[in-house]
Amino acid sequence: MNQRKVKSMRSKLSRLAKNECASYKDGACAVQRCGQCIVAIETDSMPGNVCGYFVRSVLPAVPELHAEYVDTFPKGHALRNEKPKLSDCKRCGESFEKRGNAAKYCDDCRALNDRDKARARKQKERRQTSRN
Repeated sequence: MNQRKVKSMRSKLSRLAKNECASYKDGACAVQRCGQCIVAIETDSMPGNVCGYFVRSVLPAVPELHAEYVDTFPKGHALRNEKPKLSDCKRCGESFEKRGNAAKYCDDCRALNDRDKARARKQKERRQTSRN
């Protein structure tokens, strides 16, 4: 995330904290030890100041900002809502959780597809050897 977006988000979060947060009094957060509701955006390399009350109670009132803020957390963070990548199997049509971008088949159909490809490869190989 570039610095301009971080700065913009930080100012939006600060404005929201000042205007809407019940624990924000006299220019400081009463809950956080540092006195700041949202100062640093948490990234892979830099921890942020996250006030639990602010994130649970105030931030969801602005869904776009909430989604943008939660996306800045590193993967695996407790606050980050990671949706499983679901896709439909090309063979049976069932929904399955993708493990990679190239996944086309569910686990059962992938095994069947591998078996069919191996069979076709062997048959082609046998046809070529019988011609010679």
